[in-house]
Amino acid sequence: MTDGFEYRTPESLTISQPVAGIGSRGLAAGVDSCILLIIVLILLAGGLSLSLISVTAAVAGPTLIVVVVVASVVPLLYYVVCEVATGGRSIGKSLFGLRVVDLQGVPVGLGDSLVRNLVRILDFLPLLYAVGMVTMFAGRQPRRLGDLAAGTVVVHDRGLRRLGREGGPALRPVMLTRAEPGPPIAGLERCGKFDLDLVQDFLSRPGLTPERRRALAADLAAALRARAGPELPWAAANEDPVDFLERVYLQLRQRFSGP
Repeated sequence: MTDGFEYRTPESLTISQPVAGIGSRGLAAGVDSCILLIIVLILLAGGLSLSLISVTAAVAGPTLIVVVVVASVVPLLYYVVCEVATGGRSIGKSLFGLRVVDLQGVPVGLGDSLVRNLVRILDFLPLLYAVGMVTMFAGRQPRRLGDLAAGTVVVHDRGLRRLGREGGPALRPVMLTRAEPGPPIAGLERCGKFDLDLVQDFLSRPGLTPERRRALAADLAAALRARAGPELPWAAANEDPVDFLERVYLQLRQRFSGP
């Protein structure tokens, strides 16, 4: 079983992010389960109350059935909405610095999230994710059945384990042409320390021609857009991609280091 998840970016960088193990995923799942339990209990209590105050059984019965059905799909809705809306994080994953990504390092999308969370039912069998834990122990990486079916992996979103060309030098000082971060970039809150390290590596790379530097910046900006979501604004006609990445770097650095 390996603790590093590797993939390559469009600019031929080899990226390795630490894969989340059973312990951290179990803690995150515990938080999410408590939240779901509270939501389901509130729904069931509300449905029972409506049933008790209903004048006729013809109304009380269907009301309770509807509430039970809604409560049964709450876990699926909870995970899918959280993962899609926050770039691969549920509330529990956010607390423990975890994120669901696909095998290209991009936060999970709607289709993959639906698949991995529908298969969660099988992972949970016969009790408390027994099948899921067996699958995670048996595989090369700790991925449950839902991850295998959807082509996803849960990683620690706390920065890069290793970054750069194979055999390449360590990170050099960042070279910036601007000193101010500029106006806040919408959608950047979905990017993490991992993205900051990735942009920092690009901005610290010497020896690129202006044309090559701009082309790589455009590729990296597109990758960030895929990770952060379609609301992350960037268009070649409106802003130079290098300047955009400098703004991304300055704003992320300010977030993680403080004012």
